[in-house]
Amino acid sequence: MKTPMDIDALLQEEPRPPDTAALERALASARSELALRKPVRSWRTLATWVMASSGGLALLAAGVMLAVGAVSAAALWTRAPLLLLLLVTSGVCAWGALSPRGRDLRRGAVGLAMACAATLVLARGSPTTPPSLPGWVCTASHLAVGIIPLVMAVVVLRGAAFQPLRALCAGLSVGTTGAFVGELACEQDWRHVAGYHLFAWGFICVVTLVLSRTLKPRSYAP
Repeated sequence: MKTPMDIDALLQEEPRPPDTAALERALASARSELALRKPVRSWRTLATWVMASSGGLALLAAGVMLAVGAVSAAALWTRAPLLLLLLVTSGVCAWGALSPRGRDLRRGAVGLAMACAATLVLARGSPTTPPSLPGWVCTASHLAVGIIPLVMAVVVLRGAAFQPLRALCAGLSVGTTGAFVGELACEQDWRHVAGYHLFAWGFICVVTLVLSRTLKPRSYAP
């Protein structure tokens, strides 16, 4: 414990001169960062990018399949409610993932995605034709079509501090792309949808969580 004499001696000491070299280095670093003039994009813009990469790719796949005759206009119209539900789910999940104060929205988005997944299973009837390909082909195709939206989501998520619920919502948004294609290209029953389609959706969520947790964020904003 310091005595009053020790304290008086410390008060009478001359202050140390500032480290001019360190101050100059810090000032130069700050000036170089300001000189870059990096554009600051709002979270709404980033959320729109995630929605566009997932929903846009799904709609592009639908257009291509319709053009080449892989799906008919009548079948597309019949499945329109489910396809619309998937697009809405993708948008809500992406918006919730990027919203700075969207904790309640993120929880609602997870609930909506679970309800959407259950609807896809319950709405699937009996197959009209026997399967010509093994079930894992659907899983592989869903994962392949989700690569671009996954990359976009992970890149965008690096602009904020890691939050498991945020990353989960982003993964759910990405996973709707494969589920959308599955509703157009697959005619199998609910067991197939639950076992192969939803597995791909869940796997993408896990990959999004792992990558978001592993990669260093560019910012620690909320």
